[in-house]
Amino acid sequence: MILNAVANLIGIIITLPMLVTWGVYYTVARGGYNKWKAIHAAVNWTTLLYILAVTAMLYMMFGASYLGIITVLLLVLFTVIIVIRWKMFTEVVFRKAFRIFWRICFLLFVCLYFLLAITGMIRYLL
Repeated sequence: MILNAVANLIGIIITLPMLVTWGVYYTVARGGYNKWKAIHAAVNWTTLLYILAVTAMLYMMFGASYLGIITVLLLVLFTVIIVIRWKMFTEVVFRKAFRIFWRICFLLFVCLYFLLAITGMIRYLL
């Protein structure tokens, strides 16, 4: 009973990461932080949910797991960011590079999430 409830909650969180993003933003903003700190907290805390949601949507739509391909693409993206920062500054601060990587991942996977959601709705209607 409790295991089913936890599984359903995790399923809802992964299926609807927008609600979690809004919840984190609202909680942080109500905690006395300014709007930008709340946005950054929401991005930092929910990026992984969007990655998991896109992976799950790809699996449901195409019947194959793309987790390996996504992992390789994320590693390539991180490597490109590291090389660019190395060329620009000659000294790489991994904390800043990872922050840039994480924010790019958020933007990329939010766009993919909405694109896959629209594609899934169109496929369902047809």
